[in-house]
Amino acid sequence: MGSLPLEFEIYRCPTCREPFAYAPDNAGGDDLRGTLTCKRGHNFKVDVIPRFVPDEGYTSNFGRQWAEFRKTQVDSATGATESRDRFFRGTGWPERMDGETILEAGCGSGRFTEIMLGTGARVISFDYSVAADVTHDAFASKGARVSQASIYEMPFKPGCFDRVFCYGVIQHTPDVKKSFFNLVEMVKPGGYFAVDVYDAWKWIFHSRYRVRWFTKRMEQEKLLDWCRKIVPAYMKIMPPMHPYNQLFFPVKDYRGARPGFTEEQLIEYSILDTFDMLAPEYDQPQFRGTMLRWAKEADLSDVHIQVGGNGLELRARK
Repeated sequence: MGSLPLEFEIYRCPTCREPFAYAPDNAGGDDLRGTLTCKRGHNFKVDVIPRFVPDEGYTSNFGRQWAEFRKTQVDSATGATESRDRFFRGTGWPERMDGETILEAGCGSGRFTEIMLGTGARVISFDYSVAADVTHDAFASKGARVSQASIYEMPFKPGCFDRVFCYGVIQHTPDVKKSFFNLVEMVKPGGYFAVDVYDAWKWIFHSRYRVRWFTKRMEQEKLLDWCRKIVPAYMKIMPPMHPYNQLFFPVKDYRGARPGFTEEQLIEYSILDTFDMLAPEYDQPQFRGTMLRWAKEADLSDVHIQVGGNGLELRARK
């Protein structure tokens, strides 16, 4: 076994929490490829990034969409400040966090990874899907440490992060409550926690829940092709009604809701989010009272919850 590269020092075995030793496949190669082995003999592959899951499981659609739309929501690519504004408005965190370590659960294309790196913090990100590769490709050179892992078996020592951030994720997991508590476990005492979830009050009215029984079972290529055809056609026929159009049509339409975006960017954004709401295997909104009850059970303090860009945004301190 070789010495552990610095980029792997944060990781612990998700099975037993023991530290790793690293054995490279080929010494001197440009890319990291090898095996992480803990003291109890559990092995995990390193293929450019550490892989703590054997496949994408229920998140395969997310890997697909972020490979297709890797720059659609990234501020530096769009020229907008949407991700930045949503991050700081939702978390209430300072714009400088030098010396702090942040865990980002479910990094997707890295839209928020970029924002956190800009604060001077050390950012440790993971995603269950191969979207982790998208974030690694875009932001590893800027300091992000990325792995492919599950929110149910995170490869980190509990209680070792100054802040834990998770937007756009837990409603798409099989057990939303378990996901919430697993994330809280990673926050150090006195640290900060920020998570969002779809608002359950809206699901009653949202048209996507009338068609998801079918669309989530479609082949992803066919569904994405459908979105690429239907969304532009819809936008040519219907006037802008965001967000009220979603009461009747399972189509995201951001006309009038994304200042500074070009027509081409708006169409691409709408295709992405239409696919995003129709494809996931799990889509489980939560009530405000449920989130507050979980926060109380987790002994979180300074709990604040508000309606935000994705539904309900909760922030608190441990």
